[in-house]
Amino acid sequence: MIGGGQERSTGWSRDGAVRLLGWGFVVAVLIYYAWRMVGIGLDWRQSFWVYWAPEHSQGDIDNAMKYGDMALREAEAVADADEAQKSQAQKDAEQKLIDAGERPATIARPGPGLFDSPFNAENFRRRWQHLRPVYSQILRGWVQTYERLSKETPDGEYDLDYPPMRLLVMTLWTWHVESCYPGVTRFPHVPERVFDPDRNQTVVATMDVAQPVLRLNAACEGATAICIFILVWLWMARSRPAEMTEAGGAGSWRRRWGDPMLLAPVVLFGIATFLRPNLSWQITLPAPDSGEVSPIDVRIASIGWWTMLLLRYLSAVCLARFLPRPFRAPMCALVAATLAWLNPASILDSFGWMQWDSWLPPFFLAAAILATLDWWVAAGLVLGVGCMFKGQLLFVMPVLVLCPLLAGWPGRFMRIVAGTAAGAGLILWPWLVTNGQAEKWIFFTVTTAAFFCLLSAFRGFLWRQGRQAWNQLSTGWDPLARRAALAGAALLVVGLVYLLLLLFTRHGTPPASALLAAGIVLVPWFLSRRLIGAWLLLAFAASMWLVYFRVGGSSSWWEVGFFYGTQKHDVMQLGASSLSNLSSILHERYDWQLHDVVTTFKRPIFGMTELDVQSFCAVIFAAAVLLCTAAAAVHVRRKDPRFLIALVAPWVLFTTLLTQMTARYTTLPAVMGSLLIGVSAEMSLLPFLQTVLACAMLGNQMLQTNSSQAPVAFSITHPTYPDLGWLMVLLAAVFLCSALMPSWRWRRGVEVV
Repeated sequence: MIGGGQERSTGWSRDGAVRLLGWGFVVAVLIYYAWRMVGIGLDWRQSFWVYWAPEHSQGDIDNAMKYGDMALREAEAVADADEAQKSQAQKDAEQKLIDAGERPATIARPGPGLFDSPFNAENFRRRWQHLRPVYSQILRGWVQTYERLSKETPDGEYDLDYPPMRLLVMTLWTWHVESCYPGVTRFPHVPERVFDPDRNQTVVATMDVAQPVLRLNAACEGATAICIFILVWLWMARSRPAEMTEAGGAGSWRRRWGDPMLLAPVVLFGIATFLRPNLSWQITLPAPDSGEVSPIDVRIASIGWWTMLLLRYLSAVCLARFLPRPFRAPMCALVAATLAWLNPASILDSFGWMQWDSWLPPFFLAAAILATLDWWVAAGLVLGVGCMFKGQLLFVMPVLVLCPLLAGWPGRFMRIVAGTAAGAGLILWPWLVTNGQAEKWIFFTVTTAAFFCLLSAFRGFLWRQGRQAWNQLSTGWDPLARRAALAGAALLVVGLVYLLLLLFTRHGTPPASALLAAGIVLVPWFLSRRLIGAWLLLAFAASMWLVYFRVGGSSSWWEVGFFYGTQKHDVMQLGASSLSNLSSILHERYDWQLHDVVTTFKRPIFGMTELDVQSFCAVIFAAAVLLCTAAAAVHVRRKDPRFLIALVAPWVLFTTLLTQMTARYTTLPAVMGSLLIGVSAEMSLLPFLQTVLACAMLGNQMLQTNSSQAPVAFSITHPTYPDLGWLMVLLAAVFLCSALMPSWRWRRGVEVV
């Protein structure tokens, strides 16, 4: 027995040493590989920015600076009003500072920024004190922009269709540009020479003034890659295959390796690399009208380039999935993050065309990570803030918000709803809470909810004491008197709450306020203590949104920032002959228009209802997303990695089924599809295909007016419109079916994955 124990100890130590050595190697590879990929990705982005310079002339970058300048003009009006309200003592104090050589900061001449060199804690504090009045003016001008457009544009043609946080980002960027280049109020497509009085010299404004926004795009794409890395690792590590649960399986290294067939793409890649110099892989290029062939055209028409690219990608995926169990998850996560970081469709969108669709995925993915870690309130906060940057997040976030409800977790559903409502409400506070009456109502609601939550924490003690007191007081009472006393106490509590709410509202107590009051009084007694914080947050968020409807809140943020976009682009799709999806097929092949009636049906209460193409596609999309949400609920309960498919599917359905889409939205499912590497080697082919389709469609739209950038590529991809939409519809069906299909079954009581 002693000898056997020594053998087991030696075996364990050998296995532990091998595992430790393996993890050391994996960590070293991760660090070196990440450092190399970051450099390559940044170089690619700057190369795209330079190569596609003629395509930067799209109207979106012009609109971004125009809208930012609009908000700055509102901020200057606020600054003029502040100046007119200053007392003589304040003006004398400012004049003393000017005489001492310290000029107060203004929007036009703010001085050094918070993070300008030299940067240290003392300089940051001094600059913050110096710039704080200017930041206040810009924030008030930001809010006033929506208010002015809403009041002064009765026909609803606002022109501006930016959500609040997107406008704030563009306002700060425009402020930076106009501060560094005085007199520049529009995007400089050609170099523009201006005089800077602060530096007393002439400066030249070029398209590189967009570098701050480009760095933000790169940061968002980097955050997306990191989130994909974490999410794939988490969900691959969660699954426990059958061989790990069988006797002896946990200690058998052979059983931890993947299917040997996964090495087939690696062997094929080696053979292709050996044979490539001896074979002709190039298709004869058609002669473009200009007589020039771009580097993109050479690659597009090269069979060898496509073959090597596909084999290289498959080899990386299959080799990562072949590794032993402890190291398979991080290496697959690394491949997925690489595909997201070096995704050519995303780089083309962010740096070739210069869009900001890359802002969306980090919020969705971060919320998915937080939900996976059971931090549902934080996940909701991230979603609430994220939809204020790009409204498209509202179409896909139900798969996360409704997932805990369909999974049978009402407590977690309450937590993510509370976080979402609070996150969005805090961003929209200047529009929701517009007067002191609203602030008092919120304060009263939160303090009352906190009181009842604190009271409910002693529910056991209070119940025991109440029973004793009731037994003593009710001695000799008949049953009717007891019921009357109980009803009277209940009416007293309800009447007290109603009276207090009536004092803090101007129009009486609406049903929503009465429902909130009842919830504040009753719900805490039925909640576990770990849900008390989420309930308080929900009460705070509910009070914010109730005062918006009842105590003079403004809806300009919704009318201008969200709703106007659907009216401004009242067409089947944006961008001529570019995006191939369901709407393009209906429009080009069957001559359907956006508001053509598809069907008419009768609802029990509301009578006859007509569904046009826009509404009909929206209904199909909503039903499909609800199915994805139900699938996500099932997978998350079973800890099934196919939860990742349920996360990606709504993005594919979004670009395929809905109308009023543009080709650049196809980059979103292409990037999100990187998650599928964590599901299986077969599913990893789909993001590769989506990336190719996104590049083709985005290239079609960018090259409409200037095909000289890639004439051969344009001649190949342009004829695919709109029939490539059939492939998009097929892909959407594949994603929906894959999300609904479980990846496990029960065999002899063992879960097989």
